[in-house]
Amino acid sequence: MSNLKGLWIPLNILLNEELSDKEKIVLSMISYLSDEIGSCFASNKYIASIVNVTSDRVSKIVSSLKKKGYIEVRLKFKKENKEVESRQIILNKEKLNEYSEKYLEGIGENNYLDSQKQLHPIGENNEDIIII
Repeated sequence: MSNLKGLWIPLNILLNEELSDKEKIVLSMISYLSDEIGSCFASNKYIASIVNVTSDRVSKIVSSLKKKGYIEVRLKFKKENKEVESRQIILNKEKLNEYSEKYLEGIGENNYLDSQKQLHPIGENNEDIIII
């Protein structure tokens, strides 16, 4: 599994309601593996071993991500038998940024309405303290 120590899921992928949980993990993996060279050459088998699904399932996830426009897939074929020699997966950063700009506005602002965080701490005045 090379030197992979963990996987960061970017917020624009994590909060993307168009993607399933497995699509988010695979897309984050592709993003991580694409950082240095701009594209990913990982096999379905490699991704499957990390995501804990079958290679066939990874193939379906990659196809779904391609159909949704998040990635582009380029295949290089062997000349003698038209068998796939290598596959290059390229992130569509415009699509990811498009989702970010459209749906992530306001994330990060303090909003206590949906939070369990208390606006006033217990024990702010003596009336709130009961000694037993």
